[in-house]
Amino acid sequence: MLIYLSIFLVALIYYFIQVETPTNEKSLLVFFLFLAFFIGLGDMQGGYDRYIYCDVFDMIYDYRAEGMNLSLLYNYVNGTEFGYFFWNVIISCITANRYMFILYTTIFMYILYYISFKKYMPNFPVSCMLFLGLFYYFTMTYLRQCLAVGFGWISIQYIWKRRPSYFFLYATLAFLFHNSASIIFPLYFIPIKKYSQSKVLTVLFFCLVLALTPLPFAIISIFGDASGMSSRTNTYTSNQDNGVRIDYLLEVVVFIYIIFKNYHLIPNNKKNLVFLNLSFIFCAILLFFARFGQGGRFGWFFFIGLIYTFTYLSVQAKSFNWMKPFMMILSFALFFRITSLWSFNLCPYKTFLTNGNPCGASYIHDIWEYDHNYDHDKFYRKPFVLFGKKQ
Repeated sequence: MLIYLSIFLVALIYYFIQVETPTNEKSLLVFFLFLAFFIGLGDMQGGYDRYIYCDVFDMIYDYRAEGMNLSLLYNYVNGTEFGYFFWNVIISCITANRYMFILYTTIFMYILYYISFKKYMPNFPVSCMLFLGLFYYFTMTYLRQCLAVGFGWISIQYIWKRRPSYFFLYATLAFLFHNSASIIFPLYFIPIKKYSQSKVLTVLFFCLVLALTPLPFAIISIFGDASGMSSRTNTYTSNQDNGVRIDYLLEVVVFIYIIFKNYHLIPNNKKNLVFLNLSFIFCAILLFFARFGQGGRFGWFFFIGLIYTFTYLSVQAKSFNWMKPFMMILSFALFFRITSLWSFNLCPYKTFLTNGNPCGASYIHDIWEYDHNYDHDKFYRKPFVLFGKKQ
């Protein structure tokens, strides 16, 4: 587990090295590429989701190499998420190997994040620590949705710039990678204003009350049926314990306290207000889906609001002296929590550059490995091909 904790140490070193130049774009790119290669080189790091993604990719490559009708496979594996399917087809033109597919996909994902961070963040090292605490581990496992999040984050700038064509273009791209991105379409129409604390608390309390009703489950079911995701949705909703997620409640309390403690420091310009309101929406989503184990995933598109707002507050001269160190401690606490909870899925860390057992618990491999040729030779399917030709 120490190798994962060392990632946060790298972020701390990044902070101290760049303390005088916190918006150096090259250093941000290097850090994100470091994260991308660490994840992308991992041998089935993150558990059974990777096996599913890789199985789909291998099928797409085989269909393409054999000259078979890809439209039949598309209807079978992805429903309405054409963007992700097309991404698989593109990568199948240059590799037949599932590990290279994961590596290319992860690099592409982190390039999307780099674009939005470079555009938005007032201090790259602080925002990167918050990224590690809030979102990093999910990028190891949920490839489709994390790609969609990348497009969704890029779209946010066009809300305050009032450029609907660009906003809906990127929002649509996000939707075509993962249907959960439909949640960001209404953002363009939310008034850009600073709401009173009493109104925010009223809405959050109302969301918590609604969480105790059947409405969240009904919405998830309708969402699944409407987007061709009913089988996945049924799996999610059938595995709930119907208890309120205390961790969701605690996160909301901490996040809202930090924001309200510094509310007067948040200026009334459009950029800051958009990110502020995204932070509130994220908290509302956590409360609304407090009984839904997968509910937090719908809030990932709004993480960028928290990351920006907390970064902005931590670097303001008028902020409380404890703000910046508190952000670091909070980021590490969130990072350490997921590291501990997911360690069975991640340890021991191993790259695919050598043969042998993959990352994580052996039973995951035993259950989900669909091609045992990979057990003996990680590159038995060619890592580099030309136009997906048959091996």
